[in-house]
Amino acid sequence: MAKIWSAESSVCLRTLAGHRGFVNSAVFSSDGLEVVTASTDRTVKLWSRHSGECLRTLVEAHESYIISAVFSRDARKVLTAADDCMAKIWCAGTGECLRVLEGHQSFMRSAVFSPDGHEVLTASDDCTAKIWCVGSGKCLRTLEGHRSSICSAAFSLT
Repeated sequence: MAKIWSAESSVCLRTLAGHRGFVNSAVFSSDGLEVVTASTDRTVKLWSRHSGECLRTLVEAHESYIISAVFSRDARKVLTAADDCMAKIWCAGTGECLRVLEGHQSFMRSAVFSPDGHEVLTASDDCTAKIWCVGSGKCLRTLEGHRSSICSAAFSLT
């Protein structure tokens, strides 16, 4: 389960219950209206922040544990990364898989959209990060040089 807490009062505002495994990631949409969670049960869930209701479940979204899930800036897409060495781009409204990003040789640890939403950056236990085109799903660049796992990667906002 995941919980939404008030930073001011330290009160739990909502409990998002429904996953059958550990929740590895819980992230708000940029407008703050929804939360996306990723779990070891191989599902991704989209929740209403205000009601705590599960709006959509992506069942067996990956073949292994899902490590992270994030919304695109406009909250129309969801990006997931998993231990099956893949990232996937989903339509948040329908749950349809739009793109599968394959090319890492080991577990993915994180995946994020670029600020303009046109690219994705993934980080992996294979010691590389990759930049992908959202429109085509093709790998644009592989960033090499680390000697161990890359647990997180981010785009600059400028």
